[in-house]
Amino acid sequence: MGHRVALHPDLAQWAISPGGVLFCTRVREHIANGGKLNGRLALRMTDRERADLTDLFGDAVNAKGIHLTRADTVLRSSRHILPLRILIIGAGGPIRTKRGRARYRAIVKRDRLMRERTETLAAIADVSELAFEYELLAALPDDNRRVAPNGSRAVTSHWSTYCAALQAAAEWFRTASRDWRCSERELAALALGGTKAWTDAVKVAFSHLVGLPFSEAVHTSDTGLRMIGPAEWHRQGIVADLALAEPFIELPGWTVTRDGRFDLQARGVFLIENQETFEAVASRTTVPREWLCVWTEGFGSGALVHFLSTRVPESLPIAAWGDLDPPGIDIILDLAEKSGRGIRPIAMDAELYRRGRKLVEGPAQLEKWLNRAKQQSETVPDHFEGLVAAIIEHGGLRCEQEGMHQQVLPNLHLWLAELEPL
Repeated sequence: MGHRVALHPDLAQWAISPGGVLFCTRVREHIANGGKLNGRLALRMTDRERADLTDLFGDAVNAKGIHLTRADTVLRSSRHILPLRILIIGAGGPIRTKRGRARYRAIVKRDRLMRERTETLAAIADVSELAFEYELLAALPDDNRRVAPNGSRAVTSHWSTYCAALQAAAEWFRTASRDWRCSERELAALALGGTKAWTDAVKVAFSHLVGLPFSEAVHTSDTGLRMIGPAEWHRQGIVADLALAEPFIELPGWTVTRDGRFDLQARGVFLIENQETFEAVASRTTVPREWLCVWTEGFGSGALVHFLSTRVPESLPIAAWGDLDPPGIDIILDLAEKSGRGIRPIAMDAELYRRGRKLVEGPAQLEKWLNRAKQQSETVPDHFEGLVAAIIEHGGLRCEQEGMHQQVLPNLHLWLAELEPL
């Protein structure tokens, strides 16, 4: 690795000459990539750079480069009595080889892991309910493996998930002993360093540790679902008549899927990605008279997924209208996969895309969307193939659905009718 050294003023001055800069830079790269200070190092030099090198290394320099072993001998026998490697370190600081960098990363990784183990052990030390987990964690071997111990009740091998679940469980047991039931975000703020720190995997591991489903262990906030259309929600009487909503009604999504009766009288469910388009469909078309229209708000929430899988009969079609771009496609595919329902796109074909006004984006963004479209082309269902091909053809350009209202809204009812069951 080497240490920083001070060069003689003459050598320090040489190191910042054109030839010195070229030589020191190339030799550092050579060593960092595993090269040795022997043999010939090829260099493309200007006359000035070659003159600078010759001043210090003499006949070790020729028109095509420099012989490093000879240069080292010349430097050691000069009045500076200095090895070539020390010259390079003095000119630019310590040299980190590939092996050295890997060794350094391993040291940092182990230090972080040991610190995380110590912090987690301290967090659960006073919680008797987690004594078994404390023993497992304390018995882990002194190595660099970031994995949870075998036999943990968290039932996860992922280290970060395990640590977070343990810390959340420890705080949960402490508050429960004081007859206090935390809310979801409150517990995250107390134990995980922020109200948005929960992940689905951490919630599952936490539930295993405390022995309760997540929704029973903590107070969870509901997720609103904005809807309009022929449907009613009943809980000891009617709670909401969605056909009368103007311009829409927002229902507590998880509660709707779990409590009472949801009487869906629609011909199908129509999912709409963006809010302005959702409200345009609600106020400027007759679609809500026959279809339950739902705003997905981008990627669908867990409540929406559960609603589609539990409250929408298999006999009813589900359609979706999103932006004509890779994220718009991903949103629909994600909802279909998580809900287990087939979802057909509306107004998301190649012809509409080609006629649509494209977003103005920079080269980096276009490259990102183009690469994503190429990935999608290998896996998307048939009904997205034309749109994906058109996006690739246009270099990743995107169309937002808000710019297509004039072309789509007048035809929307007819296009949806084509999806209705016979």
